[in-house]
Amino acid sequence: MSKRDFLSTAGLSRPELDDLLDLATRVKGKRPGQVLGGKTLGLMFFQPSLRTRVSFEVAMVQLGGHCINLSADDLYELEPGEQAIMDGRAEEHVKDAARTLSRYVDALGIRAASRSGTWEHDRRELLLRSYAEHASVPVINLETCFEHPCQALADVLTMRENLLSLQSRKLTLLWCNHPEPKSLGPTHSVLQLAALMGMDVTLAHPLGFEVDHEVLERSKQTAGAAGGSVRVVNDMTEAARGAEVLYARSWGCTKYWDDNEREAMVKRSLHDWRVDEQLMARTDNALLMHPLPVRRNVAATDAVLDGERSRIYDQAANRAHVQKALLMQLLK
Repeated sequence: MSKRDFLSTAGLSRPELDDLLDLATRVKGKRPGQVLGGKTLGLMFFQPSLRTRVSFEVAMVQLGGHCINLSADDLYELEPGEQAIMDGRAEEHVKDAARTLSRYVDALGIRAASRSGTWEHDRRELLLRSYAEHASVPVINLETCFEHPCQALADVLTMRENLLSLQSRKLTLLWCNHPEPKSLGPTHSVLQLAALMGMDVTLAHPLGFEVDHEVLERSKQTAGAAGGSVRVVNDMTEAARGAEVLYARSWGCTKYWDDNEREAMVKRSLHDWRVDEQLMARTDNALLMHPLPVRRNVAATDAVLDGERSRIYDQAANRAHVQKALLMQLLK
């Protein structure tokens, strides 16, 4: 059988998404089993991780398997390009690392979300895609600059638990301020899954912080086919009005992707783009969501993050459950 990778939310069909969410719901709260007994998951983190690393480890342990964690300190500088003359910093080609690791583990999870060039370069996810091409075991996207599909699965599960049916429910994806440039991964992945679920999505951001054009257009088409919609606004007050879920997240400026100083200059006048009690009051008693980590009182105030409508810790907890479902589907 050919291997299955999980690299993007864009490749999921609605039945596949429903199956994953239903399985996650069934395994949630159950005692650990041994369905993946003897299986090993290799986790490769080129950037820091808290929730992703721990939730995957917990998921594997509860399913009877185990993990091997590798950080950037454990890994050689890697070359993903084909026919490369490796006389620079790269010590090893991705194909050699991928083929070797495939002899040791049953699946690989990879986080490679750092900025390494222009947006046109980084949106190609070269390191992740190269591993997927050369590994003979399933490869899981643990976050790139372009997508964070595991996070989005947990987010949709959290919304479904609270709202039951997501058809035509109103979701606002709201850009919020952050002192550091952030990836577009969670935003793109949540947008695509919300569209697939037929939600009415409002994408709100200041001018200059547009999401990837292909992702936006694909999400509009997907939402339309599913009975939902996607609209873009540049006013956070308008975006909050009537929202049933307000999802706060910062993301970087693709125009100045390779110029952090220029992006910081653009953000100097955007400190009011944060979630507070006044903004939440304009919603339809919305759930507050954020993928974490969150800059408190910069992206959102303590009052809303710790408020009764906040679901940030439910999102984090659901990471383990959707990942158990994903691992069962990839490895059983």
